[in-house]
Amino acid sequence: MVLVEDCTGFGQNFMTISDFKTRVAGFINRDVSTFTVSSFDHILAAMNDARRGAQRLHSFDLCRGDVFLATSVAGAAWTTGCKTTPGGATVALMKRVDSVWTYSTTTVGATTAYLRNYRIPLESVGSFKRELGVYAGTSSISTRQNDTISRPFAYVNGEKLHVTTITASTDFLINGIVWLDDLTSASSPDIFLTYFTDWLFWATIMQMNTFLKDTEKITVDSAMVTRLWESVKYHDGTIANQGDVSLD
Repeated sequence: MVLVEDCTGFGQNFMTISDFKTRVAGFINRDVSTFTVSSFDHILAAMNDARRGAQRLHSFDLCRGDVFLATSVAGAAWTTGCKTTPGGATVALMKRVDSVWTYSTTTVGATTAYLRNYRIPLESVGSFKRELGVYAGTSSISTRQNDTISRPFAYVNGEKLHVTTITASTDFLINGIVWLDDLTSASSPDIFLTYFTDWLFWATIMQMNTFLKDTEKITVDSAMVTRLWESVKYHDGTIANQGDVSLD
């Protein structure tokens, strides 16, 4: 006999932040309220520390997204200057820039869609493109001024992203890896609480061990946590590799 899992309501029963905190506190045999001192929530802080550490170690394709940056040849801060909408107020902190595009907008029902138009080549800061003049004849024509073709290209130099030949600040669509905002008690479940709760539980415990009393410290099997972390990266890799697969 084959048992078929009932998937009714799939996607609606993820662990909430409150449930997760209760599980962590209960595992340490403490009430969850004892970890809030002077309005500072130590369990939530440990969760955020674990999430930030994970994002530094791995670029999650589940965190990939399109954002917008107003920049030019003068450059603009790509780490902190990107917005969720062109010229908007909501900042999107970026970990990595992978491509730069011009874009157009269209309305689909009540939604504004941002369409990619042309890709701006993203160059390494150490190997800029060299633009050649249209005229490459001899120097005997001394009165002629050479025309040049200027194709924009982008490059990242430290915390600034520059787009050559663009003199006025212009919005570009930036695709890359977006940093997750820190969780608050009112946050909705993120990718870790949705897919990687097992890893996040032990990673949070490890973070909390740094300030727990010696009698409360939890012995954590580091090999188990490593296996869970490899599983996290593998699952995220399946997101990155979606698309048409050649059968040749």
